[in-house]
Amino acid sequence: MKMPRDEHIGAILEFLVKNGPSSKYAISKGTDIPYPTVLRKIPGMVAAHAILKIGEGKRGAEIHVATPKGTLIAYFSGHVRTSELFLAMPGIMKHVRISLEDLPAVKNPFGFVVDELPFKLSQLEDLKVEEAVSILGVILIWRHDEWYHEIGKEQLKNLLIWDENYRILRFLVAGSINTLTKLGEQAMQLNKSSAKFLAEIDKLAGR
Repeated sequence: MKMPRDEHIGAILEFLVKNGPSSKYAISKGTDIPYPTVLRKIPGMVAAHAILKIGEGKRGAEIHVATPKGTLIAYFSGHVRTSELFLAMPGIMKHVRISLEDLPAVKNPFGFVVDELPFKLSQLEDLKVEEAVSILGVILIWRHDEWYHEIGKEQLKNLLIWDENYRILRFLVAGSINTLTKLGEQAMQLNKSSAKFLAEIDKLAGR
C-alpha cells in the first residue's frame, strides 16, 4: 500500500528514533518508502534541523540521525512512545552540543505549550535545539511512571552502566528541573488569577 506523502516525514523520523544512525538505503528499506522519495525528503529535513548528517558509512553512504527537534516532532505526532523516546535519547544527544547552562530555554513554559508549540511543530526552523531538549526532559519526568513501567529496573540499570548514557540522561532530567520550577510558578499565578476572575464573575452576576 502506497504511503501518503504527508506520512513520509513521520515515518522517517520514527525509524531514526527507534533504530539510531542510518543510511538512506536503510531508511528506505525499514520504512517501505521508495528510495527516490527518501532522497527527496532527506535534504529538506536536514535543512529544517529535524535530522542531522553525522558521517559516512560503507561505500560513502551518508549516515543520518534524528535531532532533538525531530524527536519531538515524532513524539507529538504519535510515532514514538515515551519508553522508546527514553531509550533513544542517549544516542540522539551524543550529537547535540549544548551545555546545562543553556537550559531551560523555555522561559514561558505554559505560553510555549499553549500558544507556540503547535506553530513551531509546523515551522521546524523556528524551534531552537535548546527548546526541544528542555521539553524532552520535561516529558521524561511527566511520563516517568509510563516509561519506567515499560522499561523495567533491570533494563534501566543496563542502560546506565555506560558512563555516557548516564551522563546524558542525568543531564536531560537535571536540565528540566528549572523548567518545571518555572511551570509551577506560572501555575500558582494562574491559580490566583482564576480565583480573582471567579470573584469578578460572581460580583457581576449578583451572586
